[in-house]
Amino acid sequence: MHEVPREVLVALPRLLGIDLSITNEVVLLWTAAAVTFVLLSLACRRGALVPSGFFQNFFDALIEMIDKVVVREGIGVHAAAWSPFLVTLFFFVLFCNLLGLVPLPNYFKAVTSSLSVTAGLALLVFVLTTVLAVRRHGWAGFLKKFFPSGLPWWVAFLIVPVEIVSWLAKPLSLAIRLFANMLVGHALILVFVGLAAAGAWYLKALPFAGAVVMSGFEIFISFIQAFIFTMLAGFYIREAIEDH
Repeated sequence: MHEVPREVLVALPRLLGIDLSITNEVVLLWTAAAVTFVLLSLACRRGALVPSGFFQNFFDALIEMIDKVVVREGIGVHAAAWSPFLVTLFFFVLFCNLLGLVPLPNYFKAVTSSLSVTAGLALLVFVLTTVLAVRRHGWAGFLKKFFPSGLPWWVAFLIVPVEIVSWLAKPLSLAIRLFANMLVGHALILVFVGLAAAGAWYLKALPFAGAVVMSGFEIFISFIQAFIFTMLAGFYIREAIEDH
């Protein structure tokens, strides 16, 4: 068993140094986006006050969790405008995570186990929150955030670099946290499956049981990591909006 390598499916020319070729990871991202669109459309097509059936109740509970915990309690008074974005972000990251559990290991993987994917998602949040901060506070107000009020001017040469590094570390921490958790979990499942396939018949049960347990745990981790990524995105949006 092995991790699905990146494979170029349709070679395209570079644009401004960016490779636009369509890879298997791009197709998996399209798949996650399509699944997100279809399932959310099905879950929300009936605007009943009380949802019926497991499918609608399940999605209603997840949407309510994101809307309440991340948006209304996390962002606050400016919450309503960001609810659709954060709910969509949560489900997209979730389905990207869950693709690794599709039992076709030569074709499917948790696409968030690729650093380029998580870096792209983190960069999206970083650019969005930076633009939001500049639009709300102006360039002067945005730059003022790097030098907290009330501090003596002579400590600026110490404080400003620390604040800049902290600001630049946001997308890095977002990308690496999601990438590392999904990579390690998926790798452990592959190890257990590989041991079950290569081991003697009387030893196959142990690694197979380990793979089953890890798969169940990976579902839990997929939800937790999608929630953490969305919660941090909401926190950065709130930070961009707040005056202090």
